[in-house]
Order: sequence, then C-alpha cells, then structure tokens
Amino acid sequence: HNTKVGEISKESGEGGGGDRSLGKWFPNALVIKSSVTYHNTISSDSPNKKKKKKKKKGQSSEKEEEEQVVDENINVTPVSSSTKNIEAPKCSLVLFYQYATPPWSEKKVALLIRYLCNVGRERNLGGRIRVASEGVNATISSVTTKKDGDTTLMDPTRTIRHFTQDLINFDSATFSLTDFKYIDDLAPDRHFKELKILPVKELVYYGIKEKDAPLGEGGVHLDPVEYHEMLGRDDAVVIDVRNHYEADIGRFDGQMKRKCKEKATVTDDDAKKEKKNSPSDGSGAEYVDPLMRKSTDFPEWLSKPSTQAKLKDKTVLMYCTGGVRCERASAYLKSQIGNEVKGVYQLKGGIEKYLQTFKDGGYWTGKNFVFDKREAIGVGNVQGDGGVIRKTPAQQQQKKKKKKKQDTSEESEANGDQIQGKCCICKVPWDRYVGKKKCYTCGVPVLMCDSCMSKKPDKTPGMELSVRCPLCVKENITVPANEVEFTANGVRNKDSNSSEIKETNKKYDDEDAKRTKQQQEQKERKAAASVLKWGGGHAAKKKELRKMKRKLCQFGASCTREDCFFAHPDRIGIDVSGKGGRKEKA
Repeated sequence: HNTKVGEISKESGEGGGGDRSLGKWFPNALVIKSSVTYHNTISSDSPNKKKKKKKKKGQSSEKEEEEQVVDENINVTPVSSSTKNIEAPKCSLVLFYQYATPPWSEKKVALLIRYLCNVGRERNLGGRIRVASEGVNATISSVTTKKDGDTTLMDPTRTIRHFTQDLINFDSATFSLTDFKYIDDLAPDRHFKELKILPVKELVYYGIKEKDAPLGEGGVHLDPVEYHEMLGRDDAVVIDVRNHYEADIGRFDGQMKRKCKEKATVTDDDAKKEKKNSPSDGSGAEYVDPLMRKSTDFPEWLSKPSTQAKLKDKTVLMYCTGGVRCERASAYLKSQIGNEVKGVYQLKGGIEKYLQTFKDGGYWTGKNFVFDKREAIGVGNVQGDGGVIRKTPAQQQQKKKKKKKQDTSEESEANGDQIQGKCCICKVPWDRYVGKKKCYTCGVPVLMCDSCMSKKPDKTPGMELSVRCPLCVKENITVPANEVEFTANGVRNKDSNSSEIKETNKKYDDEDAKRTKQQQEQKERKAAASVLKWGGGHAAKKKELRKMKRKLCQFGASCTREDCFFAHPDRIGIDVSGKGGRKEKA
C-alpha cells in the first residue's frame, strides 16, 4: 500500500512496531508486542515444558501452575488464579470485517493505522488486522491483566468491547454496520502475543478487477437460521469458498446425509404443514468444493464449463469461515453467470456464527479451521484444538484400535464432530494441522499424525513426495514448491527448471532406450497450478538469529558491539535464550 507506514511507526514510539520486518510480503507491517503472554502448558508431554519439581507435602499446586503458565518477561502483572476472590484469567476474541463505502482515502487509512496502534498498545491487545482503503479484516484478542502497582483488573470481555466501540468512535458511518463476533471465556493462552497491523491493497486477494466484482452487488446475506433452511433445498448447491485444506477437516455436507436435528417437538399437523411448505424433502443442497489452494484459484474454477453446468438453474449458496471471502466471490459469480442461476446467497457471519447459533452443529460436520490460536473448533469445543498434542493412556489405546479397525461406528457417524481428514503418510483419521507441516509440492498445510511426525518424512531424503496434500496426490504433482516461480502477480506460476527440462527432453527424444530413470522422471515433472509461499523468508532469519544467540561470543567481555548477535552472559539484561523469555544475569 502507498501509505507511509514507516513514518507512523516512528511517531508511535517504543513498542509501536516497525522495528522488525515480517518479510517481503509485509515490509510495512507494524508489530506491537503484548505485555503479557500465557503459554499452553496444560499438556504433560510438551517439549518446551520444564520438568516439574517434586511437590512437597502441603505445597500449593495452584502456585506451581501460576509459575508455569505465565511468561516471565512481562511488564503487566497477570492475574493469579490462586488469589482469593479473583477468577482465573480468561481470554476474549472478536472477529470481524468491514468494507468501507466509499473507500477510504490514503490519509484516512494512515490515520486509522495510527489510531489502531495507539488503542492496541493502550488496551494490551493481540491479533492481526489487515487494513486497506476498501476496509478492514481482523481477529483481535484480549486477556485478563492488571497494571503494575494497580489492583484494578482489566476484564477481557469489557476490553474487547471497548475496542469495538473505539472503532465506531473513529468512523461511526462505517463501523456501526459491522457484525462483531465475540467469543468469551476462553483459556488465557488463546491470547496473541503480538498485535500485527498489516497494510494491504485488498482484504482478500482474488486477482479480480473491481469492475468485474463490485462489492455492492454480491449475494444476499442470510442469517444462520435462514441459511440452514436453504440448505434443505433440493434445487440448491452450497459452494465452499475456503481453501481445500480447510474443507478437508470440516464442511457443510450434513444435509446430504441426514435431516435437520429439531429439538422442539412438533405435532402431526405442524409436520404436515411444514412438509407442504418445504421446498425440499430429499437430500438437500449438493456440496461443492472448488478444490482451491488459495483464493486466486476461484476465477479459474468458475470459468470451467463443468462448473457452470453444475451451477446452471440452481440456487447458489456460498460460505466461508467468517464471511469476508464470500463478499468478493459472490459478486464475481453474479457478474459471470448471474443470469444462469436462480439466485446467489451467502452465510452472514460465516461458519463461526452458524456454530454459535446451532449448538448441535446443524448441517455442519467436522471442525471449522480458524485463523487464531484455537486452531479448529467443533461441536461442543469452543476452546478449540490449539496447543500441544495431549495424549492420555486411554487415547493411545483408542488410536491403536483405530489402526486395526478403520470403519467408524454408527454413533460417530451421527456426531457432527467426527474426524474428516486423514494423515498424509499413514492415512489414519487425523484432523489437526500441527508441526507446521506443508505440502512438498504446493506449500499448503498438510495433516500429519504425531506418530508420523516423529519419523520426520519431510526431512528424510527420498520421502519428501510422501508429504503432499490430497490435491497434489490426485493431480500427480512432483515439482517441489521451492522450485516454482510466481507469474502474473502470483495468480500463475511455472517450473523454474522448465527450460533446462525442455533441453534435456530434446536431447534424448531419439534415444528413449538410453534415457535413465532419473531423466525419465525429470521429463514427467508436473508443477502445481498454484503454490503458496510462506512468510517472505523472515522465519528462517529469525531461526538463524535464535541459533546464534545460543552460542557464546568468541570475543567475550572484550566484544564492543552492543548489538552483537551472539550470547554475552557477562552483560546484564542480555537475552541469550533467543526466545525473548528469561534473561541471563550478570
């Protein structure tokens, strides 16, 4: 974005961001570190957890828990769970997006970024905010804290609502229309350790021009109850606007397997009347997965004759995690084939709102992949799966049974939270994206169970191709993601070694018998149609710096560099852990 964010960060003062980059994709991002952090130390098998000391008789276990959970490097005192008359610390989230009509000027965008920076620091917020001239898209967290020397508690439930009111105060014409989705009473480790403000050109990048998908001409917004009723129609199709790796663990296909679960008992007369007025008494809306790796795949999928034939004369329902991706996608669909369908509708508030409305899951099956520390949520699992993997003896025994018997029981089929995904290696049921495992050939997250993770197939020569997403396996993609170059601003890509491969193939076209197995495999290389690039390389640099900080400086006390990358235990206040935690004492 053309906004001069560098100037804003300088004016923001200490901790206002701009002191470190988030890579080439977000060079102007502002990063504000939260002054309190809670770690996920619930599990007994966490690799980063310190071993517990043997508890002496009469020693308080609550005090021990407090010492393990709270970060030692904080400026704000966390609320102790052992303090009398004080509840255990909690976290609150708010998810929202808002498009501005008309779009904001560059000056107003700059003012909003500065405003968010000040409010975020003042209220000790965490999360991510994407800011563009067309609006904002955000996931914000707050956690229970109290200031140094002050007994006044900062309640996250109130703090997060004060923040949304701050936005309304900034631009009431825009944010008074916003659908803020609040999630309260979460574990404190669901709080983000940083607030990242990301200046972008578009909230969701589809590679579509504004004239081809005007935001004011998108689909009709339906609340969860109305959307649920539409899912029961036989003349409808429901399009998942999310990426395939998200749909792999949960989706709206329950209407194709079972009828709606109605808690209220109805009379025979009511049932007959409902059946008469109902547009469907069959299998319900057909679930359609565009099989996208990223949002820029949507226009190409929609342009296919097979796609248009499937949608012709149908009532089109669309949904995504929170609703923002449907705004542009539904507008584009209407502009392309709006005259060939009966209507275009989208779920207001997304899956998040639907699961808040239908506690039993409704027509949803599996889990909803979310972009916060909950990781994925399902029926009756508001806290989400985020954090380390916790295994009890009972769970280990259950996993052994699953390996011997892959079929699921009738009880699990009736449950809306049954496991939908599979491990990319051993194919056992698995639905957690842990370990930051990515597809070797396209870069999207892949499902890998804890047992296979311990074998490190992604780092074992000869086993890399086993770490692929379902799409790459189905399409027989073999070119590694790191050998693919972006073209057309990321909408297209190509094999970086394609010219070399072409010359090799030409050389051996008349010598098939002499061609080696390696040359044959090289000729048959196939790159994915779209590839995800992660983080712009800043993560690798951070890892290298952490590694250097664990090594002692060879010059020792005679080193004169104050910003030396290596460890100096003789210096007061120098962090030698590389993790921003406890500091070494002189």
